[in-house]
Amino acid sequence: MRRISLIGCSLLLGVTTVFAQKNEQYKNADPKELIKRTDLTPKDLEAIQHYYLFDLKDKKRAIELEQLLISKYPKGSFARFVAFQQFNKAKSNAEVITISNNFFKAFPYDEWRAKPNNQGFIYYSIHRMLGTAYFETKQFKNLINFCKPLDYKTENEIYRWNIMRAYTFRTLGQDTLYQVSTALVKELITKVNDGSYVEDGVFNKEQAAANAAEQLDNQLGTHISLLYDMKKYGEAKEYFNYLSAKGTYGAADLNDKHLNILAQTGDQQAVQPFLEKCVSANAMTPKMLDKLKEVYLSQNKEASSYETYFSSLHSGKEQEELKAYVKEHLTNQEYVPFAIEDADGKLVRSSDWGDKIVVLDFWATWCKPCISAFPGMQMLVDKYASDPQVEVYMVGTMQTGDYKQKSTGYVKQQGYRFHLLHDGINKETGEQNAVFKTFVPFFQSSAIPRKVILKDGIMRYTAEGYSGSPSKLADELTYAIELLKSEK
Repeated sequence: MRRISLIGCSLLLGVTTVFAQKNEQYKNADPKELIKRTDLTPKDLEAIQHYYLFDLKDKKRAIELEQLLISKYPKGSFARFVAFQQFNKAKSNAEVITISNNFFKAFPYDEWRAKPNNQGFIYYSIHRMLGTAYFETKQFKNLINFCKPLDYKTENEIYRWNIMRAYTFRTLGQDTLYQVSTALVKELITKVNDGSYVEDGVFNKEQAAANAAEQLDNQLGTHISLLYDMKKYGEAKEYFNYLSAKGTYGAADLNDKHLNILAQTGDQQAVQPFLEKCVSANAMTPKMLDKLKEVYLSQNKEASSYETYFSSLHSGKEQEELKAYVKEHLTNQEYVPFAIEDADGKLVRSSDWGDKIVVLDFWATWCKPCISAFPGMQMLVDKYASDPQVEVYMVGTMQTGDYKQKSTGYVKQQGYRFHLLHDGINKETGEQNAVFKTFVPFFQSSAIPRKVILKDGIMRYTAEGYSGSPSKLADELTYAIELLKSEK
C-alpha cells in the first residue's frame, strides 16, 4: 500500500511544483467561488487544490475544494485519483476487495479503456492488488473471471506474483494450483501480442513484443514445471509449442524436463534433433550431454568421431558471443592474499598457488542461482581434474550458524565432488565474508554467485550471476582458463 501512496504524492508534488507560482493569485480565494468560475478548467482547479495542500499547507481549504471538485466532476480524473487513494487505508484482503469493487462501480474499467488518459497506472495497481487478494483468500473462480478482460501486461503480473510464487514456495496444493494456472496461462497465450507493454520512453513496439515473449516464456516455464511435477507429460508437451524461438531451447533446466517428457511420451525420434538444437543454444545439462552421446554411439561405431560431431553442432554466433563476454570480463587486479580452511579443516593459502590458474566460486546454501550453477561447476571440475595447472575451489560465504556443516552437508548430500573452502569470519562484523569482502571493491557488487579466476597473485577474470545453462557456464570458464594458459 505504501507504494501507492508514494506514487500519488510524487504526482501531486510534481503538479504543485509546476503551477505554484501561477496559483499564487488564488492564495486567498474562496473554494465555493472558484468552483463556480467558468474560466477555470478541472485541471486548473486540481492544480489550485494541490497548491493549497502542499504549498500553503491549508488542509481545510484543500479538503473543501477537493469535495467540491468531486461533487461537480464525479467521473473526472481527480475523483478517480482520490478514490484510488482509499487503498492506502486497506489493512486486509477483505478491505482491498471491498474498496476495489466500490472503485470499479464508480469508475468502470471498460469506460476508461474506451477513453484512456494517463491514469492507466491506477487500474494496473488495483488489478494487481485485487488479483492478489482473490488468490490469497482462495477465491479462485473470482480471480479467473476477473482476469478475463485484463490486458496481457496486467494479467502477466498477476500470474507472476501469485502463481509463480505459489509454485516456487509450495504454498498451494498442486491440484488447485493446476486449475488456476491452466486458466490464466491459456489467456496469456492468447493475449501476448496485444501490445500492452508499449510505453513512451520505456518500450517501443519491437521492445514491447520481445519483453512480452520473454515474460510468456517465464510463465510457461512455471506451468510446464507444474505439469511435469504432476506427471501430466502429454499436457506439458503441448505447451512447448508456445515458447518463443529464444525460449524453446534457451533454458537448460526446462530442456532437461523436455527431454524426459519426450521419453515419457514415447517420442524417441525427436530426442536427437531436440538435443542437437539444445547444443546449438548451449543450454545443456550433464544428463542431456550423456544422452546425446548415448544416442550418437548407438548409431555410429566410431566413438572417436563423436567429438567432431558434437563440435559441429555448436552455433558459431553463440560461441563468438560467449568469447566476447569472457574477454570483456578479463581483468588485471592484485588481490589481498588470504588463508582459509577447507572441508577437512586444513588451511589453504593463496600464496601457495604460484602460477597455477585457480577458479573460485563464491556461493551460499541460501543462494538459489549458486546451487543451480553446481552442475556446470561439476562439469568444469571433471574437465580439469587431471590438469596440475588448474585448481577449482567452491568458497562458501555469507552464511550463518553452523555454516561449515551446511556447506559440506549439502554438497555431500547432492553428490557433488567439490574442493570446498569456508570463508573466514570478518573480525569487524562477525560475518562469514572475510575473504569475499576483500574482493568486493573490485566487483563493485556483493552479489553471488561470483566466479573469480586467479593467476600469479593477480585476479584475471571475474563474472557475476548464472545464465541458467550448465554447459554454457563450463564453456565460459573453460575459455577463460585456456586464454590464461596460452599466455607466454
